Amino acid sequence: MRQPLTLSVLGLATVANAWTADANCKKFNTIYTDGKNLLETMWGGAFTYETDPALGYTMWWTEGGAAGTADAHDNPNDLITQALGMTVPDTCDVAYFHKVGPPTPEGPTFTECHPWHANACCHEATVVTPKKMNEGYGSGYEWDRCGPLSQACERFFVEEACMYECEVNTGLYRKYTDAQHAACSADGVADGAAVTLSDGTAYTCTVGAWGGNDENRWQLLNMPIKASYADAWFRACANDLFPGGEGCDGDMFACAGTYHAQLAADTALAAELAANETAAAAFDLAAEKKLLEDEKNKGLEVWAIALIIILSLLGLICCIGVVLLIMKEKQGKPLFVTMPADNDVQMSKA
Repeated sequence: MRQPLTLSVLGLATVANAWTADANCKKFNTIYTDGKNLLETMWGGAFTYETDPALGYTMWWTEGGAAGTADAHDNPNDLITQALGMTVPDTCDVAYFHKVGPPTPEGPTFTECHPWHANACCHEATVVTPKKMNEGYGSGYEWDRCGPLSQACERFFVEEACMYECEVNTGLYRKYTDAQHAACSADGVADGAAVTLSDGTAYTCTVGAWGGNDENRWQLLNMPIKASYADAWFRACANDLFPGGEGCDGDMFACAGTYHAQLAADTALAAELAANETAAAAFDLAAEKKLLEDEKNKGLEVWAIALIIILSLLGLICCIGVVLLIMKEKQGKPLFVTMPADNDVQMSKA
């Protein structure tokens, strides 16, 4: 049974590392050309690179004040919304794990996404740790699919996650409106169907990559982010690994499909390896049983066979002991030496 077990272990190791092979994982600076390319590619068009700092949102800032109470300074993203001629929303309009209704303050234990402590669209449980944020949307959407990121790089992913979950202004950049979502997700609406929105406008539903109409309430489109922030992200992650192989191209969402396809193939391979190991174990058991029967047919009882095996092992151990004694003697380090007489010992102590 040794050989099949070894093959199984090697096979499972291959499965575990299949998706993270060089074909899928590459350095950031080989996937993306610069901060603009990173920002506008990684999140499937959710963000745009804004060179005018007065018109670009940020994914992080420092907020003071007591827990749950705003300080004297406004959220800088509120100022950007106003500079762009829009009104800061008073409801949380992005829907997945987000709050329903207005943003609300969080308490003293709300620490990971602390800039939003006084006005958050996220629940603390959603953003309690980086690990929770990383794993929140399931396998295939983690930012460390190619192995652990450096702390400098991972921090940007944490900040993006906090901004997406907690920032009220993201609701201004939904890819699909509530009317489109309602019309295309209604019962009986076919994929890609032509529908009429609540205001009477004609609209054709978009078929998504995973099947079904794509109109959701969680996806963002073209939210302007400060160029300086995107450039800093690129510098911090330049030498880290990220999905960039065929079918990925650095797109977080596109890569999920590639990841799940590989997982399905890996699962099938693991099942095949397990079946092979089971079959090999059954074969070995049958062979051992046959050997015992053959020996018994030769007139030897099972206890006699066991005694022969034990005596053989004892003989092998004795042989090894003799070899060790000889080797020690040749090295001038005998295991057994002549002890000096008692009077010699007394004299040496005097």
